[in-house]
Amino acid sequence: MAQIRAPVIVLLVLLALGMFTTEVSAAKRGFPTGCCTRYSQGRIDIGLIRGFSVQRVTDECNIDAIIFHTVRGRFPCVDPTKSWVIKAVRMLRERAEGLNKKRS
Repeated sequence: MAQIRAPVIVLLVLLALGMFTTEVSAAKRGFPTGCCTRYSQGRIDIGLIRGFSVQRVTDECNIDAIIFHTVRGRFPCVDPTKSWVIKAVRMLRERAEGLNKKRS
């Protein structure tokens, strides 16, 4: 019985360490692991934006938001109903579609 427990304990410890190192590496990259709870103020130059993520309202997240991924490694949360945000998202999608067409 003790022989079976040891491998199981070792496996559980390795899994726990793996989960911890994944969380730390994500934090090093600066990507938010939680939810946006408020919007950043001001506009962001489209030239500084590499991409974006979409946050929807859930039990954990209380607002809809666009999370821009900037060239400086920041992730500001912005209001998806603002006209400048809609325009920026459209331009980013067009940029991505253009890249996909070049690859085809």
